[in-house]
Amino acid sequence: MNENLAAVNESTVAGLGRLARFFGFSDVMGRLYGALLLNPDPMSLDDLAEQLQISKGSVSMNMRSIERWGMAKEVWVRGERKKYYAAESDLWTVIRNVLGGREMREVQTALQVLGDSVAKLKAAEAEGELTPEEQELSVYYMERVADLQAFFEFAQIMLQSVVASEDANNFDMTSPFELKDNSWD
Repeated sequence: MNENLAAVNESTVAGLGRLARFFGFSDVMGRLYGALLLNPDPMSLDDLAEQLQISKGSVSMNMRSIERWGMAKEVWVRGERKKYYAAESDLWTVIRNVLGGREMREVQTALQVLGDSVAKLKAAEAEGELTPEEQELSVYYMERVADLQAFFEFAQIMLQSVVASEDANNFDMTSPFELKDNSWD
């Protein structure tokens, strides 16, 4: 492979690994997705293990997660008994899958915890056993919790709108690069 092509492949795969780690996924998941995304042909677990220099067990375990997130899918290759995978190339679909899964659950959990906190504060006030200082602190807590609830309710609405969106963003309109005559200008 041409030296420049190899360098782009290596840096992109490594960059997706770092990006995956930033979002709470494993580095290996990001690198696997990058390897699949940059390969025009489906890849087997052996191919991925060899390219990324990681164990086949690690590849297999992480590929299950990647499939669950809708980032890649198993594909059939004529005449082959091995499992082959191809990346989901529509990044908007990948983003919607991740936001609709993990992030939505986290926001719902936060709203549940905040709702429970409000109930506890109201119960403490209703029992009438709070000192005047504790009553002030309870009011302060209620204000802060209400702010947090408003934030997470807004986040939930935004996530729902992104996940429900059927139209992919036109990433071509926002690209800082334009491919002309097979060269970057």
